Amino acid sequence: MKWGGASTAVVCLAAAPASGQTATELAERFVGMTAVSGLEQAMADSLLQLVPGTVKDRAGNVVAMLGSGRPLRLAACPMDEWGYVVGHIRDDGYVTLRRVGRGAPPQFDQGHEGHRVTIWGRSGAVPAVVGVPSTHLRRGRSPIPDRLFAVDDAMLDLGAASATAVRALGVDIVDPVALEKQPHRYGDGLLAGPEAGQRSSCAALARAYLDRPRVHGTVILAFVVESRIGHRGLSTLTNARGPFEETLLLDYPGDDRFFTEAYGSVERVQLSTRHDGWPVETVSSADVEALLARIKSWMEVDR
Repeated sequence: MKWGGASTAVVCLAAAPASGQTATELAERFVGMTAVSGLEQAMADSLLQLVPGTVKDRAGNVVAMLGSGRPLRLAACPMDEWGYVVGHIRDDGYVTLRRVGRGAPPQFDQGHEGHRVTIWGRSGAVPAVVGVPSTHLRRGRSPIPDRLFAVDDAMLDLGAASATAVRALGVDIVDPVALEKQPHRYGDGLLAGPEAGQRSSCAALARAYLDRPRVHGTVILAFVVESRIGHRGLSTLTNARGPFEETLLLDYPGDDRFFTEAYGSVERVQLSTRHDGWPVETVSSADVEALLARIKSWMEVDR
């Protein structure tokens, strides 16, 4: 499947049960979700409704189980994403940002310049835009940019004229901020949106669980938190439920040095994408359905 080329984060789409939806239809719903790393609680709560039979563990992971006996195996997909939190509220009503999570590609910041975002404050979603740097907002720099847009350049315009007005909207320091999520279908079965690859992988895992295949041994399925800030979700799950004899990781970040003997033999699968890391990251519905088949084949008795 290769082509070239405090507050909590909140889900943008209603979480009605997904029992009758295909993996591709679920992917569209998942791409519409937001879960900045470390602030995934609301997405986790929505997954509990979306995928009946799942439970939340002490780390905030959403977990389910199929089968019984040995071997004990794990299939996991991260629910968290790179994002920002409110770093500072200026007296003039503009908001600056601080990035959350490690390893974001260079284009991540660039993909926010001049775009619509949502701040998830104590009263719910607050719309804003990332202003294009200008002479009075560039913090004393030259009006002609000499480098690519970065998080330190970002100035959020909430339509507020003072810090007091910003806080009246329910916005405060460390509230999560993410691109407005608008899943976009185009071409022949293509789906675009931020984190489309990872979200679609998680959708395929959810569909595999809902199909209730006859599994080989016991399979723990998990949508894990904090994959980008220290792997706490996956570590907590493994300490509580492992050690595992086999682990299937879907679009999980980081390198193999993290995975100890407690994970057994590790297989890593990454869904192919176009425009990787941009707000229009794109997956093919054919690849999503193929990934579903691969996950179920890994789970099932007759392997």
